[in-house]
Amino acid sequence: WLNAGSSITYPVAFTGAQRSVSVSGEAYFEVASNKKMPFKVKVDRITVEVLGTHFNINSYSDEPSIETTLFEGSVKISVDSARGQTMVLRPGQQAQVGSDAAIRLVEHADIDQAIAWKNGLFQFRKTDIQTVMRQLSCWYDVDVVYAGKIPEDKFGGNLPRDSNISVILKALEQAEVRFKLEGRKIIVLP
Repeated sequence: WLNAGSSITYPVAFTGAQRSVSVSGEAYFEVASNKKMPFKVKVDRITVEVLGTHFNINSYSDEPSIETTLFEGSVKISVDSARGQTMVLRPGQQAQVGSDAAIRLVEHADIDQAIAWKNGLFQFRKTDIQTVMRQLSCWYDVDVVYAGKIPEDKFGGNLPRDSNISVILKALEQAEVRFKLEGRKIIVLP
């Protein structure tokens, strides 16, 4: 599954010793096991090697880190850097690779939140406005501008992704953050 603003590149047929794809944005995979031909996902500077599993990769360029969340099976994360760091994830764990190319482990990842997009939801749990607006910007293909100081509010709750953007903004206004919609631009007001 590919989320909004995402892409995947893969060959017409997998040949050779591995199955390799490249992803930008966010994708959820359910991969059939094939020990003779491992599955690899290349994302920017990391490679995720899979034997047979269910996992999500969030690699949008405007996010602070690339996140790989494991639901089932196991994956091996490798970073192409001077450190040459690798890590094997177990179900329920998340690897985060920031601009410093270090792998950070989240032992008990929020699995529901990582896959909410695939289930048709925006899911926020103590989420800051910038993260909320990055998701809305991608999903609704709009630009976001902050007029003045960026609000420090945190948001929680589930909203259906098939809602009109004005409905989503009305729900967010319950936290006393105001918005102005001008064509394809959302202005976040102080």
